[in-house]
Amino acid sequence: MSPRSLSEIHARWLVVLGPIVAVLFAIASVRYVQTRWPTLATDPAFFQHTGWYIVHGGVPYVDVWDVNPPVPFAITAVLAVLSGGDMLVLHGLSTALTVLVAASSVLLVGWTAYLVTEEHVAAIAAGLAMLIVPELVVLSLEGVRAQFYALFFGSLALVLVLRDRPFLAGVAAALSAGSWQSGAVFAPLIVGMAYQRYGGRAAVRAIAGGGVVTGIVVVVFAAAGAFVPMVVQSIVAPLRAGGPYTLAERVYSILLVFGYGAVIFPVALYGWGRAAVRDLDSRWWIPVGGVILTLQVLFVDLDGSTDAFLLLSFIALGVAVTVERVIALRTESTDDRRDDISRTNNSLLASVVIVLLVGVLVLGGVVWHLDSPPPKPTLQTNQQQAEPPGEDLPITPADGNAPSMQTIYWEQLKPDTCHYRLSWNEIRWVAMTDDRLDARQCDGWPSRTERS
Repeated sequence: MSPRSLSEIHARWLVVLGPIVAVLFAIASVRYVQTRWPTLATDPAFFQHTGWYIVHGGVPYVDVWDVNPPVPFAITAVLAVLSGGDMLVLHGLSTALTVLVAASSVLLVGWTAYLVTEEHVAAIAAGLAMLIVPELVVLSLEGVRAQFYALFFGSLALVLVLRDRPFLAGVAAALSAGSWQSGAVFAPLIVGMAYQRYGGRAAVRAIAGGGVVTGIVVVVFAAAGAFVPMVVQSIVAPLRAGGPYTLAERVYSILLVFGYGAVIFPVALYGWGRAAVRDLDSRWWIPVGGVILTLQVLFVDLDGSTDAFLLLSFIALGVAVTVERVIALRTESTDDRRDDISRTNNSLLASVVIVLLVGVLVLGGVVWHLDSPPPKPTLQTNQQQAEPPGEDLPITPADGNAPSMQTIYWEQLKPDTCHYRLSWNEIRWVAMTDDRLDARQCDGWPSRTERS
């Protein structure tokens, strides 16, 4: 596939998908402002407060314990500077940026699908498939969450490498990994795609792009004396202090996240399979990325719907490949003796049907999110029954001497301890190491890491 100019994205798929995405996010934003603003959830409060804390002398991973990589903290620090120290303005900027990032991610997935299939309908279907999980829209309205930025940078990396921009693709892939650990899946995919499409020099440029970002992060945190604690908290702790789960629980959780949209799984699986069997040389990265991210939600991390966003993007690409095949079959089955108008009408009808079917799933996702339609209550009950027995930890979040994240955020507090987020990963880490909940700084390598 030859490189494309930017003007080529101004095509039918964008004319259709762009307004749909804009209207959906606009309606959701207006509704949220009218009913919930400025309600602040715990995770956005933490990320945004940390950005403010950095501007006022706090050092991530030293004055603040957290398992997330550093890119979201850098983003909120910039927003904190722009806010002029006003926490309401900071929340508004954070929300506006995250909404823009989420909406752009939908369009980037659609663009990726178009670059892969050269089918406008496939691009529209892929973009709409991203919306079958309404939390992609709803949770972006609450402010900064790491997974939105991992999705954005990862999707951007795919577009860039498909347009022969391997260095920038490597930069974007590194930013995805630096936003959320599972975003690391994009780095090897980008390098492999660059090599497969453009040769060894392109792969080296992709590696160089990622290396520049990594090098900057290492230098900055080493200079701040935070490199070791960053490695401990964002790499070692997630691997060692993850919560217990059962496979059945994870399966029910996935079904609860996708709701009626789960019917799209076989469609995506067909697309992954076709890419693997018929187009392995050019599209191998679609099934590989899909399988890796499926394993991620099954065995590594699925604490909420945001943890499934990266998988959702590859499900959408699988849908695009399937739609491409459907269109090809319709074209092949059309009688060559028909006139051009008949063939065009036939193709248009198939396109409308495909878009409407995906649109129905999007509406079904809204119903699933707002209500408790069958079989949602049954799935919730089964999920609860599949949960492993409770952990026998010597401490709990209640043992921490810290106000709520909302209080810390709005009152611009600088807590006396680095342990004030008090997530369960954090509690498990403290319980299994020589760390303490009242530690002023979290700046060292633990002398022990043992499960109690």
